[in-house]
Amino acid sequence: MRKPISLVVLLLFVAACSDAPPTVDPGTGAWELVARDEVRAVCGLDPDLLEEADRELGAAYAIVRYGRLCHEYYPEEEYPNGEDRPEEVFSATKTLGAVVTGIAAWQTRDLPLDGRKTGPLDVNNRADHWLDDFTFNPDAHIGHVLGMVGFNEDLTFPNRRFIYDTIGDREINRLSDILNTAIQQDPERLGANLDEFTQRFLFTPLGMHESTWGSATPGDPTQPGGADKIFAFTWASTLHDMARLGLMMLNKGTWNGERILAEDYLYRLTHPSFEDANGGSYGYLTWLSSPSNPGFFGTCTPAALWNEYPHGELSEAPDCDYPSSLSCEQQFDIGAWSAAGLFGQYIVGHPGLDMVLVGKYMGDEVLPNRFWAAVRPALVAEDPLYAGDEEAFCAAYGANAYAPDRQS
Repeated sequence: MRKPISLVVLLLFVAACSDAPPTVDPGTGAWELVARDEVRAVCGLDPDLLEEADRELGAAYAIVRYGRLCHEYYPEEEYPNGEDRPEEVFSATKTLGAVVTGIAAWQTRDLPLDGRKTGPLDVNNRADHWLDDFTFNPDAHIGHVLGMVGFNEDLTFPNRRFIYDTIGDREINRLSDILNTAIQQDPERLGANLDEFTQRFLFTPLGMHESTWGSATPGDPTQPGGADKIFAFTWASTLHDMARLGLMMLNKGTWNGERILAEDYLYRLTHPSFEDANGGSYGYLTWLSSPSNPGFFGTCTPAALWNEYPHGELSEAPDCDYPSSLSCEQQFDIGAWSAAGLFGQYIVGHPGLDMVLVGKYMGDEVLPNRFWAAVRPALVAEDPLYAGDEEAFCAAYGANAYAPDRQS
């Protein structure tokens, strides 16, 4: 029987892990897969149990931990010779679009404000600062659109509703027009349009050479290039490029020693945008772990909670808006998040474990909870405190009370 962990040992361990590890990424070069015989030492994962996860999942996936490509698997019948290829990742595009919006905010932060359609792009901008006409609430701000609540007739707390803008035609695709307008203030530096901007400030610096973001060209919405982007889908990507985006997010907006977008924007992206609207399950075009969606992330996943309430911006929520039986308090700010697309396209971030999981065409039945459950034994087996005791690990980690490698 496993011996109980003393409070002293636990406190000493937590103190030893209190500093976030240095960020690591592959820069613009190719990923280098950690050799199987080094996975245990370098990644803190059991390679034998990872192979069991391969058989259980039966779909293409990869694990990045501590900034290293620790494991990948490609079913032979679908990916001959284990070679990945760019494929449509559907609504995972939404998180890509949220990131590009943040990059536009970062790159326009010093532009002068001189009337409408000028100045820095900011989530607190009214949509009508950038758009001449639109069909959602005329008082909506960009933050409302990113949180998918801009359509509400009443945008005040606690009256907002969250309804998923699946194909983007209700509100989120208009972000393309907003970003194009902001970018055109300085086309020489920022690029002629959103496609050129994305290539210049995201795909190229992150080495995302296998990614294309489709345009809204009539008749072929998935064709590469074009100024007008569909924010709801049309990103074609490999697992390796998906992992780059996820790792940059996990590393708080930095890549290869350079800042790609503001850390505080990424914090808002991966924390609840409007608690009254979605129970804390949605940030900026990104799904979040929350008790309101336990079937999606599972109970062994820490919830995304703000470090303080009210957290300002456009939300007036006085707390996390959980039922009275649940607490809004947390020991570690390590909530998990996920880009998610039709047919099982995922980028799942675990800040408390310095880990990103990416998967493609995993099937609609393989939600992030099953994805995480399949690979979790390989991590728990090598965990420094709960080695082999998955029940105890989940009790602590799922309660935001354990973060051996926290990135928040």
